[in-house]
Amino acid sequence: MKFGIAITTSVNPATTSNGQAGYVKAMTDEIERLEFDSLWVSDRTVYPHDLVDRYPEQYGPGLADPDAQNVLEAVTTLSYAAGRTENVRLGISVLVLPFRNAVLNTKMLNTLDVLSGGRLILGVGTGWMPEEFASMGASFDDRGHLTDEHLDLFRASESSLVPTVSGNHVNLKGMRLFPQSGQRPRVPVWIGGNSKRALRRTAEYGDNWHCIRLTPEEIAGQKPLLEEACIAAGRDTGDVGISIRTSVTMGGTETEHGHSEQRGLMSGEPAQIIEDIERYETAGVDYMVLSVVGNSTQETVENLNRFDTEVKPHFSN
Repeated sequence: MKFGIAITTSVNPATTSNGQAGYVKAMTDEIERLEFDSLWVSDRTVYPHDLVDRYPEQYGPGLADPDAQNVLEAVTTLSYAAGRTENVRLGISVLVLPFRNAVLNTKMLNTLDVLSGGRLILGVGTGWMPEEFASMGASFDDRGHLTDEHLDLFRASESSLVPTVSGNHVNLKGMRLFPQSGQRPRVPVWIGGNSKRALRRTAEYGDNWHCIRLTPEEIAGQKPLLEEACIAAGRDTGDVGISIRTSVTMGGTETEHGHSEQRGLMSGEPAQIIEDIERYETAGVDYMVLSVVGNSTQETVENLNRFDTEVKPHFSN
């Protein structure tokens, strides 16, 4: 099992711009120092001011904190982290491709991979919030096709300086797109989402299926569908890994939002968290991207260190 740590997350305790600057700096430095496998950022552009009223089943007291949607821009933040680190891999969980110009975004991502020494892991998703699509001028109904054509260009750019893509949304021919990515043969692409279409997209484009907050039992139930999709796409099922994005709450940490009397997965004492990770391993997960829960930057860094010393040593990379 490998572990990556998210630095801009839905459990981020710093929801102001000044608070996030210090939080991101502290977490980036600590993740590198502790030699975690990777560092991750999230993607959110805008969201409704009345988020709790629009999505009461997801946000509000006892649920997700709506202010935690205040995350810094993903590619810019990851570039900052790249400049502060030398060894940790750099991931996005996940970049919503329909919001971005495919040509410019491909150039930006390839540039980041080159300047970081080939450390990028590109997690991608289609997005889910209609209000965000409307604000970005992107088609919610076409988000799947936009994502696929964006990936077509990104992959084509890795094999040719003059990539050709002919689609309904992305068209490029006879144009030199520099630079190519630094990694060879290619940048790892992780497909985010829990839907059947995400599984098919993983088989078609991805190196990992990157699921979100599923239980081990839910992942085990989806795994045969992923294997079927790989066979249909002509892929060896062993070529596609399974990763999960979730949170970890070390024992003794109580948060204003999402606290429950009943212990949830990936929360509690180290022995309980170790047992949960073992269940995920049994289900087929080989990589976990974790948001470390804390009520302040200091507490989050302390909990990260607790995970590093009390949980991580039980699992081999």
